[in-house]
Amino acid sequence: MSTGTIYHHLESLSQLIEQKEDKKYYLTDLGIHAYNSLQDNIETYITKEFSKKEFNSPILKTLMHITPKRFITVNNFNLLQVLLISSTIFISGAILCGLNGLFPLFLYFGDFFQHLEDITQLILNLLPLFFVLNYLLYYFVIEGLCRLFYKKKENSLKLFLSFSFVLLPMLIYMLLHYLFQLTNSFNYQIINIIDNIVLIIFQLWSLWILTYNLSVYKYLKIESSLILSLLVHYAAFSIILFLSI
Repeated sequence: MSTGTIYHHLESLSQLIEQKEDKKYYLTDLGIHAYNSLQDNIETYITKEFSKKEFNSPILKTLMHITPKRFITVNNFNLLQVLLISSTIFISGAILCGLNGLFPLFLYFGDFFQHLEDITQLILNLLPLFFVLNYLLYYFVIEGLCRLFYKKKENSLKLFLSFSFVLLPMLIYMLLHYLFQLTNSFNYQIINIIDNIVLIIFQLWSLWILTYNLSVYKYLKIESSLILSLLVHYAAFSIILFLSI
């Protein structure tokens, strides 16, 4: 940027900044007021920019059709609705985990504990509780990484309350898995292959909702949100792989 351009901008900001004896520029009282005003309303203008620019590609526009964006928002956050839906997801997920005998680890739901013969029955009895604990663990890992890597601390409570939407696709998967179990006697191999394909599809859906959540509540770019989502997802996969070995 040329010196002339710099001085032009400094002149435009003359009511907001002033140069002191040390030749450095500082905010005036009006400048401080303007800065604080921007900070207090940061959700409004960042959310508008992010909604216009971040989701403008055809692929993202398509994904938005399968996103519960009505409930994942900063400015029009409806606490009562979100609490009601989150409670429903909690209860439904706990029941379906118990019915299916699936142990939850982030977005993975499987019976990979069956080789632990001594405690298998105990784990089966506690599966509903494990679903709730999985929710809490998943959230705290994501929140912690946001703070560690991106220094993002805002909207933690809203993210926590809306985090249940990330597990919504997995509830649909567990319902389908239960139906697959009822028909499993017809052709075990085909049903098992279909079940695995459905699991991957719904995991991808959940990963997208998580990515969208982070973009909305943590003001992260789509790329950064997706990297974080995939990082945690594949970390969980590595844990499962290690346990199976």
